[in-house]
Amino acid sequence: MHCCQRFAVSICALASAFACAAAQAQLRFVDVTASVGLEDSDGPIGAGHVAAVDLDGDGFDDLVVGRSRVFLNRPAEDGSGRVFVEVVQTGLPELGRGDLIVFADVDGDGIPDAILARYLDVHNERFEPPAEGTPQRVAWLKGNGDGTFGSPLGSFHEIEAARGGTACAIAVGDLDLDGRLDIVVGHWYEHYGRSFAGLPSDVLLQRVGDDGGITFERVAWPTDGVEFDPETDAGGRPTYGVVIADLLGDAAPGNHPQILELNYGRRWNRHWMLDSGGEWRDVAPEVGLDGDEIRHGRHPEWLKERAKTDPRFDRSDERPFRANGNTFDAAIGDITGDGRFDVLLTEITHGWAGESSDPTRVLVRTDTDAGPRFVERDSLSLDRSPRDPTIQSWNQGDIYGALADFDLDGRLDVMVCSSDYPDNQRLRIWRQQDDGSLVDVTSWIGIDHIGAGQPALLDFDGSGRPDIAVGQSFNRLNAAQRAGRTPRLRLFQNATPQSADRRALSLRLEGDPGRGVNRPAIGAVVRVTAEIDGRSVTQTRMVVGPGGHQGKQQSLELHFALGPDPAERVEIRWPDASGSVTVLTGVDAGRHTVRFESDEGG
Repeated sequence: MHCCQRFAVSICALASAFACAAAQAQLRFVDVTASVGLEDSDGPIGAGHVAAVDLDGDGFDDLVVGRSRVFLNRPAEDGSGRVFVEVVQTGLPELGRGDLIVFADVDGDGIPDAILARYLDVHNERFEPPAEGTPQRVAWLKGNGDGTFGSPLGSFHEIEAARGGTACAIAVGDLDLDGRLDIVVGHWYEHYGRSFAGLPSDVLLQRVGDDGGITFERVAWPTDGVEFDPETDAGGRPTYGVVIADLLGDAAPGNHPQILELNYGRRWNRHWMLDSGGEWRDVAPEVGLDGDEIRHGRHPEWLKERAKTDPRFDRSDERPFRANGNTFDAAIGDITGDGRFDVLLTEITHGWAGESSDPTRVLVRTDTDAGPRFVERDSLSLDRSPRDPTIQSWNQGDIYGALADFDLDGRLDVMVCSSDYPDNQRLRIWRQQDDGSLVDVTSWIGIDHIGAGQPALLDFDGSGRPDIAVGQSFNRLNAAQRAGRTPRLRLFQNATPQSADRRALSLRLEGDPGRGVNRPAIGAVVRVTAEIDGRSVTQTRMVVGPGGHQGKQQSLELHFALGPDPAERVEIRWPDASGSVTVLTGVDAGRHTVRFESDEGG
């Protein structure tokens, strides 16, 4: 590990960025959707998905709503704050149901590009191919820095190496630490309803072509050509989420990022790590990320009793490969404050499935003599199962999750977005208490959002506190729940009361591809040590690119809590092959950009 020989820091200070939530203040959010321009002239914007990304490079995140509508974050003309202005003609192609789109700087010019993956369910008799003249497979469109894409507008670059298939997840990161962003596309079933077989993922490494342009090479994947085996669950598995992140730190040879595959159909998750021999190996069973320890597959007794009179409930107990989770999404963060990254996994589960069906849970990295392992802690329980034994038929549709320090007390809080079922599925927030336990505070913080869709965390107003943009879905809700309500996009502004004793430090990182660090510094790890409430606290964050279920995309800006004094130490481990480190001292509150610079690449 070497220190960078030089670094550059630029500061954009806003008066509101120097304050954050007081320790004793109640966490509070306000719905500002209409007042910031995120409604149509005839009413709310109906959208299940929203992504946060700085498309124009002004340091403020913009929003992509419903996968195709672009809203740029601009200062209001009257100086009253920030508003969103829609880009009329974006150049983005028409997307079909199930298609995915995320935004990342593919070509390293500092401007996010669009990356598209098609949902190609070719075995479905109702399958219709994408329209001619639009991408037929995984493709990318160059960003123009103004919310439009393609040069000329709408032109695209197909990635010929991608096999394609039933794309359900997409993630972006630098897997080989060469300064160029790579892409992973996860697919689900090969033929849903007729087979348990899933299609293998496309792992696409960016390369320089013979003409000096951008090309991609598909990695020969361990599940390629492997048939499904119910005894070992070999072959492809239906993948609903993919995350690229270094979860093992010094336990992974060369500190290369790993690929976390989140699998549906109560299948085991996979955690792919590049071993010392250069081969990708699934270490999920070794580190505890494949599923929980309850794997008997038995259905509850009440279901078996009901099946005696109603054949619809006559279900055989599940085999081990079907006794795990319907895992949709993951979030990465150091929730315990020990400097190691933990994982939030969100799951769909049902009362009829029995205790073998994995619930949504926080897994804490614990290093043992046998190596690192991710385990549950009672104090971090997110359990919402009914306490009344007479309530038997229930659902938890936890599809998305996030970790963030919403009240800026130096501790990460938990957000889960639930939808798709009629039994009180909504956006929920658990606040981390002084003793490290989690308490569900949803009812008291000003958020009432049922059927919560894809979320995007961002600091849209530059206050230093994370705000929440979130979509909505009323799928499977009953008529009474739908009555008088329309699924809509909402933006909840973090309005937690401010205090001079609690201030916010916000960091954006900028890499240098020519020196081996990808431009948005995806994969970088930042540790900020500061005194908060009289105690020295080190907060650890990772810059995580687009990933999770359907390409969930949060802001790349990192937020840290400060007390009344500047940060004692800011340590940045850059995502390059040599593990370059920058150390800053005396960094005060405000919004800062740190640029990687080194004469020798770190």
